[in-house]
Amino acid sequence: MFNKKDLLLLISMLLFLCVGLFAQQDSLDFPAPQYMLPFYDHFSQNHLNVEAMGRGFTTMAVLGKVENGVNNPATLSSDKSAMYMELTIKPPIGEINVPDSMMYSSPIPFGMIGLSGRMYKQIYGAISYNVPKSLVYDNFTIETGQGADAITRYPTYYLHQVTATLAGDIGKLRLGINIHNQFHQFNDIVVFQTFDMIDETFYVVRFQPGVLYQMDNINIGAAFTPETSVKMDIKYAEYDVVLPMKISAGVNAKYDNLGLFADIDWEQFSKMDSKFDDRLTIKAGIEKRIRNYAYRAGLISFPGVYKGPYRLPFYEAAEPSHQLWWNPIARGGVIGDTDQLYATIGFTYHFNGGKLSLGLIRDVMDNVPATQFAMALGFNLDTLKGKKFLIFD
Repeated sequence: MFNKKDLLLLISMLLFLCVGLFAQQDSLDFPAPQYMLPFYDHFSQNHLNVEAMGRGFTTMAVLGKVENGVNNPATLSSDKSAMYMELTIKPPIGEINVPDSMMYSSPIPFGMIGLSGRMYKQIYGAISYNVPKSLVYDNFTIETGQGADAITRYPTYYLHQVTATLAGDIGKLRLGINIHNQFHQFNDIVVFQTFDMIDETFYVVRFQPGVLYQMDNINIGAAFTPETSVKMDIKYAEYDVVLPMKISAGVNAKYDNLGLFADIDWEQFSKMDSKFDDRLTIKAGIEKRIRNYAYRAGLISFPGVYKGPYRLPFYEAAEPSHQLWWNPIARGGVIGDTDQLYATIGFTYHFNGGKLSLGLIRDVMDNVPATQFAMALGFNLDTLKGKKFLIFD
């Protein structure tokens, strides 16, 4: 027979066991290679289009050249052949929710390069190479030889994208389509209990139709990227990856030299994994033009999609000698609150034949204290022949 003390002890043990099992069941097993998962977007995402960055990254209802067309193809409008070049700088940050050291970086300061122009009458085209996401995890270290030696890994994820854009207008209505040729590049993928340096690149095509309706003082735009599935085999793990559907819409109101902008993005991450929330991003911005200068400011509400424990992929058939060195290392971790509120500012100087733009974006909630600075130069190709190109008034 149990006495009260034994009964309480037994109940306590059962409760701890249940809590442990519940926590284990609730841990996230990656539905895709680690650093392409959406909770890393809070650092990896690059805001392509410096002007849009300055006004809260509002892109859906603003006419422009190749840099606009990448986000909503219907906004592409380029009477003259033009080139655009963008640099993006992201200072390193610490481990997500653990700001003790600089762990995440993006050492290559590249955003986009592209060409745009009129193809035939009211039909416009553009081609660009751009990098929507970039992340390097610095210093994943495994000690060996009883601490006398170490193996250091630098897991890397780059999303390279070659985008072809086509747009045309029918009166006030503009239609367009993007063909995004995506190359998901992974280097030094971490699989628990292996020391292999796994490098893989996966090719995916994603189509993005867009629409823009123009009125006297208001533009309304929208774009849609359907869900895409792709199999990714990284030698020790296979993933049936779902790249989620994304719907974006926006409005741009113009009053003399003042512009007001608002966009929303909805991404269905619950299709990637049932533990993920869908993401609704809300963006707003303002722009004031004074002679050759444009000044911008904006806000972006960028919520997280997952909060809780996760497990690294695991190689069960590892050699005993490999298992020994992995034993002291935690197989997983915990993702905390990753909600972000970005404040943005920007500036453009328009000169003869082109424009120079600067943009800055900074999270003010400090859950993931990411900062981006970008600079872009855009110019019409035919002005290169003129003697007044790059003359500043």
